[in-house]
Amino acid sequence: MGEYQCDCGGMYCAGFPELMEEALLAQVENLRNRLGRPVIITSGVRCTQRNHEVGGIEHSKHKIGCAADLYCPGVHYSEVAAVARDLGLGVIEYPEQLFVHVEV
Repeated sequence: MGEYQCDCGGMYCAGFPELMEEALLAQVENLRNRLGRPVIITSGVRCTQRNHEVGGIEHSKHKIGCAADLYCPGVHYSEVAAVARDLGLGVIEYPEQLFVHVEV
């Protein structure tokens, strides 16, 4: 669960202002299995202050534990996005930053 905790570093919250949605956790694990490689979570749940700092939208699914930003070393972000979509996840691609936002 540590990889999903808010990355404010304890400045604004204790790490989990909301619990992570079980369906998201299961689907990210399915994504890892389908890709056959590690998937790195760069942002999981966010407190309101951290979400604002990173430019997240007001009603971000990160704030309710229903979203994660991630990438898979050695796998193009568009392939990660395609597999995530195939698993039924909502996906937003960030080509400039080379990561994918997934949500349930």
